[in-house]
Amino acid sequence: MANITDDIIKRFNNEDVIKLSDKDGFKEMKSWAHTGSSELDYNLRIMGFPTGIIEIAGPSRSGKTTLGLTGMKHFLKENPELGVAVILSSENRDSKEYAVQLGINPSKIIVMKIRYVEKMFMMVKKLLDDVDALFKEYKMGEPKFYFLWDSLGATLSKSELDTMEENTDTLSKKFIKGDDITEMKHEKIGAFAKPAKMFAKFLMGEMYTRTIHFVMLNHQYDTIAGFGQHSKKKSTGGEWVELLSTLRLSTTIGKHEKIDDTEVAQVTYVKVVKNDFGSRQETAIRILLGYGIILSEEDIEFALDNGILKKEGAKKITYLGDKMKWTSVRELFALYDTNNKMIPVLHAQIRKARNKELLALKAKIEEDFEKK
Repeated sequence: MANITDDIIKRFNNEDVIKLSDKDGFKEMKSWAHTGSSELDYNLRIMGFPTGIIEIAGPSRSGKTTLGLTGMKHFLKENPELGVAVILSSENRDSKEYAVQLGINPSKIIVMKIRYVEKMFMMVKKLLDDVDALFKEYKMGEPKFYFLWDSLGATLSKSELDTMEENTDTLSKKFIKGDDITEMKHEKIGAFAKPAKMFAKFLMGEMYTRTIHFVMLNHQYDTIAGFGQHSKKKSTGGEWVELLSTLRLSTTIGKHEKIDDTEVAQVTYVKVVKNDFGSRQETAIRILLGYGIILSEEDIEFALDNGILKKEGAKKITYLGDKMKWTSVRELFALYDTNNKMIPVLHAQIRKARNKELLALKAKIEEDFEKK
């Protein structure tokens, strides 16, 4: 049967027809965008956000924007010449100050204001074509793209926008006449989903020949319904794309960390809803307010277990001798607040060790399978 399979593939003589054993999506990945958390990357069994459609859903202040922007930060760092970063802005709440706090150069980011999804479709297509033309003109090689759509839930379809504007005009006229204002037009179900799904399919087609990370932020909330019934209805806004995404994550706030009764950090739990790379392990990431993602307790434990950090006595933790040290959470946070130059070095070393461990794990799985 193995020989027949080989013969069938030879008859096609086409790179689009191969054996599954010859395909390794992990090794073939042209770009990884580090999430900022080595623990999260490892638990997802990846080296960062892969190319493809990635959805991050969760309530307000749960860390969605921080996670999406941190991926953009590392994408630009790892692709200084070929990386093109774009924010698709539906809410017009993009903060240059917050980007700078996270360590992103705002002059490297393109912001496209999006009023409705069909416009986004055309603008993204134009940008992809224009970037290709410019890169060829300047002989720069193949571009890589990182899109951050903020946010899915705030984007209308053209039909929904037209209906809203028509209702607003009708309301104004009825107010003047003193007429009943209860009868308003309602957009049909699926008005947003249909063009949005078409856009997602367009992107997936483009990803065969282009390197694209497309990260969608999706506001999620619960509402109480009924009379005395505590039934919850969850709104994610993204059910139309659930089968198209490579990765779907859900974020929730776990706990807040305080110094002198002042909230300075939070622990966000990242739950995996869908993952093409298999793992569904939940991860706790730590976000320092005004800075971004920092070392979690699990990251520190890993570094201690692997000799990257050393513990002296009950509380003191050191890195590279006395080049950096802390004895409390307060002192650890202060290292980030003062932009200690050893912090990024420590993060990079932990990430390198985690990636090495991940590659070894994948190699062992393949070796064990071949032995069967």
